[in-house]
Amino acid sequence: MYILGIHNASDAGVCLIKDQKVISAVNEERFNRKKMYAGFPFKSLEFILSNHNLNIKDIDYFAYGWCGKKNDICDYNIKFSNRAYEECKKNNNLYKLIHERVIVENKRDNKRRVDFEKECIKLKIDIKKILYLDHHQSHAWSAFSSSPFKQSLIFTLDGRGDLRSGLVSYGDSKKGIKELSYLVSAFDGLGFLYGQITYYLGFTPHKHEGKVTGLAAFGNPKKTINIFKKIVSCKNGEIKCNLNEYRPFYTKLSKKLLIKLKKHSKEDIAAGVQKHCEDIIYNWIKYWIKKNKNIKNICLAGGVFGNVKINQIVSEIKGIKNVYVFPHMADGGIPFGSAALAKYYLSKKGKVKFDNMYSGPIFKDKEILKELKKNYKILNYKLLKNKPLVIANKLIEGKIIGLFDGKMEYGPRALGNRSILANPKDSTINTWLNKRLHRTEFMPFAPVTPVEYAKKCFINWNKSHVASKFMTRTYRCTNNFIKKHPAVVHIDGTARPQVIFKNDNLNYYNIVKKYCELTGDMALVNTSFNAHEEPIVCKPKEALKTLQNKAIDILIMGNYLIELK
Repeated sequence: MYILGIHNASDAGVCLIKDQKVISAVNEERFNRKKMYAGFPFKSLEFILSNHNLNIKDIDYFAYGWCGKKNDICDYNIKFSNRAYEECKKNNNLYKLIHERVIVENKRDNKRRVDFEKECIKLKIDIKKILYLDHHQSHAWSAFSSSPFKQSLIFTLDGRGDLRSGLVSYGDSKKGIKELSYLVSAFDGLGFLYGQITYYLGFTPHKHEGKVTGLAAFGNPKKTINIFKKIVSCKNGEIKCNLNEYRPFYTKLSKKLLIKLKKHSKEDIAAGVQKHCEDIIYNWIKYWIKKNKNIKNICLAGGVFGNVKINQIVSEIKGIKNVYVFPHMADGGIPFGSAALAKYYLSKKGKVKFDNMYSGPIFKDKEILKELKKNYKILNYKLLKNKPLVIANKLIEGKIIGLFDGKMEYGPRALGNRSILANPKDSTINTWLNKRLHRTEFMPFAPVTPVEYAKKCFINWNKSHVASKFMTRTYRCTNNFIKKHPAVVHIDGTARPQVIFKNDNLNYYNIVKKYCELTGDMALVNTSFNAHEEPIVCKPKEALKTLQNKAIDILIMGNYLIELK
């Protein structure tokens, strides 16, 4: 049986499941070169079908992770309406605000669904084969289904999806997922609050929240946290916003909030919203952990859990043994989750098998050479004999290396197949390399560390910490690591590592390990292979363009070392 998850909103993409295994997952931005593309993922669909020698008629079911719960719409409306009524009792004027939120939500979702069905009809997809599935259940399935856990609590948080912005569930590998709480309504979401502050600080919401996380370390949360305490609170395991102080939109800030924020610096505002969101989520998850004391593992998904500092705080909650954050936690991971949910819905079998995050296009040396020959007048290139040793020595020389090898990663993080590598000793690298890449970042670059060294680098790190494989949480660093690797440590003494295991990516592991053996270092800089506001490179010609623009010094593509003449 083939099930295809399709997502046509922000960071559109597709995911293909064959029987009980995910065999491919990609996002449209990598193919059409439009970052966070929202629309039907034609090129992603074309890649997956051609890569597996399929046509559209071979797909048994199509999973769509929006506009779900058609049979439970009354239940949805009752719970949503009760929450709305609760707010309106406090202030009759809030009716207009809630009505505005509902209208906006319904218009967007209805348009998205109509557009989706139109494109499906054009592609001759049988509409009867489409399963419309709940957005937050899809998030929950993305995390639990790809986790190593047999049982876990599952938490989702984002801006909004299908009238809510959060969910608490219990996952069992044999029995599936059971909702424990409807929880967070569409106007109580932390995703909107954090996105709103992202917008206020001059960044793009739904895209640049990571800049706010980085900026927060430079501010004092005590100066602004009371502003945010009046907006959102957590009591008895429920997150609720005070709509007298706040408008649940990314860009339409309330006058009250604008007046309060104008008195403070950008750094202090970022610090305040970051700290308060950490506190809210800490208390929220702690409540549900206490209620379910036998469950020690938790899974996280939804855009809010793209916040690596929040994920660190969650990992430190007493009673939690291990935390798994779905590496493609935001809406780009919805096709994965909806396909996994559809598989369970149809077969009643639990989790699907998912080997790793390397599920995109791969290019053989023969294809790479063909592209190199097109550019022979400006390039020097040669085949490598001892790849790890040559790359390690070039890094020791201070060269910036673009690594393009194997299958492209799925999700927002570069995990060694589409990465830029650099020496971690230069504390000024964040300034000058970001300039070369045309980026504006407050976070330092991330370290990649061989598993053998990780305990010496990251305080309380444990080999079972699966989140550390995917750069989805931060750790406090040891003094020795901070001293030796200033390029990858933030001002607050934390780092967002990728701990690399030999069996996860042998080629990448060998490169990093060889560098560490030669230098005595315990990490390399690993940043995504892309310029600012561009998607991570997918094809050889895009990697070559980065070299030609002098963003990198050397390009390693397959078994070729490439430099400009």
